[in-house]
Amino acid sequence: MSGDNNSDSPIDSSRQHSALWTDFGTLVSHFTKVSRINSRAVGLTLAQAWILQVISLRKDISPTELSAYSGTSLPSITDILDGLRKLHYIQSSRSRKDRRRIGISLSVKGSEKLQEFQKLQHSFAEKLEESLSEEYLDKFSEILSLLVKALSTTDHGEDDFQ
Repeated sequence: MSGDNNSDSPIDSSRQHSALWTDFGTLVSHFTKVSRINSRAVGLTLAQAWILQVISLRKDISPTELSAYSGTSLPSITDILDGLRKLHYIQSSRSRKDRRRIGISLSVKGSEKLQEFQKLQHSFAEKLEESLSEEYLDKFSEILSLLVKALSTTDHGEDDFQ
């Protein structure tokens, strides 16, 4: 019949995918906004908070590795690290194995500042979790894990996102 609505049509599928990625973009925007507010509340920029988080997870990461990991230019990473160093939140040390390599780690003060930020982030996450059922939290967690895994296995070249 010519008047039937077929929900499996390519047009409907395209609209559904478009809505999905629009919603995903909105979700990322909301999380970024909350993270920016929380970072400012503890006296950091969002970039500084993110860098502290990465350094805490990747012990003795080099500036070059931070740049590659984040897709941020090395000069931008260097500027952020210089600011964190002036605040005494990070420390640099030469590798014993390769004297050309400089590793970055958190100072005690940096760890404390990161914990302040993480406490605000966890508070937000708890409020969000309270608004979802256990079933939806499980589904959300599963989907996030799949997305992280999928993104971890791609090259992340700029061509991948154009």
